[in-house]
Amino acid sequence: MTDVSILDYAFLAFETKASPKHVAGLQIFELPESAPDNFVADLVNKLKSVKPEPPFNQKLKSPIVGMPQWVEATDLDFDDHVFYESAPKPHTLAALLQKIAVLHAKMLDRSAPLWQLHIFEHLNDRHFAVYFKVHHAYMDGISLSQRSMLALSEDPDSDDTDTPWGIDNREHQRVRKNLISDLIGTAKSAGRAALVLPALAKLGLKHGLRIMHLGGDDLPVPFTAPRTAFNSPLTPERSVAVLDLPLDRLHNVAHHAAVTINDVLLELCDQAMTRYLDKHGGAPDEPLIAQMPVSLRRPYVEQGNQITIAILELGSKETNPVRRLQDIHAHASDVKHEFTKMTPETAETYTLLMQSVAQLGETLGAGHILPPLGNVVISNVIGPRKQLYLCGAPLLAIYPISTIAPGLALNITMFSYKDTLHVGLVAGQSAIPDLEPIAANLRTALNDLETAMGLKPKRKRVQPKKK
Repeated sequence: MTDVSILDYAFLAFETKASPKHVAGLQIFELPESAPDNFVADLVNKLKSVKPEPPFNQKLKSPIVGMPQWVEATDLDFDDHVFYESAPKPHTLAALLQKIAVLHAKMLDRSAPLWQLHIFEHLNDRHFAVYFKVHHAYMDGISLSQRSMLALSEDPDSDDTDTPWGIDNREHQRVRKNLISDLIGTAKSAGRAALVLPALAKLGLKHGLRIMHLGGDDLPVPFTAPRTAFNSPLTPERSVAVLDLPLDRLHNVAHHAAVTINDVLLELCDQAMTRYLDKHGGAPDEPLIAQMPVSLRRPYVEQGNQITIAILELGSKETNPVRRLQDIHAHASDVKHEFTKMTPETAETYTLLMQSVAQLGETLGAGHILPPLGNVVISNVIGPRKQLYLCGAPLLAIYPISTIAPGLALNITMFSYKDTLHVGLVAGQSAIPDLEPIAANLRTALNDLETAMGLKPKRKRVQPKKK
């Protein structure tokens, strides 16, 4: 029995039917060449035989007094967590995404462990799909992606069945405990507070100077984003769309523009959203504001970097895509520079304050009064470059299906795998009934950027048919 941390409890406390707090991923596999008819059914049985490790074997217990606790679910029934289904007719990816949108809108049952896995067979082209969703109180989307990849194999002949819930989680729990104690425990100490509070006061002064046009910091002033359709109140229904972008084309653009891949992706999203708003109610005169993850290096934490959320001004006022890309690159560099001057505690506390105010506004139904913190969350997760398999079935694609941040109605998350960037878009259906126009705009934006830069994507040479 362990206490639910304050950070994890926030995702539980602010969860509503209109704003569920889970993250998910959609994996597309191809059946092995010699797969029997019962391959997927047999796979489901194998998955159900894997014993879950923490936190996947834990459920919530809420005492009368004090914080909720995680307790072992001795009554865990795999039939309530692993579901074997047929892809909806006409068995296309588009039909499957409609089903995923319905599943992603539903809250997880708090009386049981907070995760579900759905396997869909009979997709066209001998494909099957795995949709796996986990509550944010268990882990974030990046951790979910990493665990999902660890459960796969590089060996096409391997019959081993690993699962995200069967991986030893002690290292993840240890690192998460360290990060929480860094933020909550040490930040409460007088020494840390003496560092954090003056730094936050300095940031507040810089924001004030920028508001009065007297200079200021490199960070956009919080809660000054323009109100758009992407800031409409949420209802429980969701829209979901996916698309693929070739990594070599993205790398080519970034190389010739002397910018990062993230800069290119931000420009594509900016262009795609602006075009959508122009057609559906008009784009604002002010640049759109994105919320994006920023890495904070922690030399005393062994597992990678800690992530905080920064707000970034895009370049939508500029019509030329190349100049807009350079504007975004400059804005992103300024934000990263400002964050590198902060201590990790200051950056995390600053982010926590902003997100808490946004969440409070959403919970109180004051979203129409409180100015938006941002217009969209854009995240890019680097995945494996090698081919992966599940019991011999090659993984073709993995699409992140993320949660929607407070005060927003749109999330765009990207995951690179092999030579492709897989993009998952999630939105509140009442705000954006159909995400396909934005997905199509992303493809068009890449073409426009290449054309403006004089770059032509290489076409595959077609071999002439033998007579």
